[in-house]
Amino acid sequence: MSGQTVALLVGALAMAVAGWFVFVLALRAGQFKDVEATKHQIFEEES
Repeated sequence: MSGQTVALLVGALAMAVAGWFVFVLALRAGQFKDVEATKHQIFEEES
């Protein structure tokens, strides 16, 4: 493999790891919690 190919592969791998890291941080911060949960809680309280 040429040096340019290796550099592109390393760059792609670095971006993938960075994206995964940001995703995990967002999961821990609760960014993907159920936004419909409040609506369902309201309906459950009424019945």
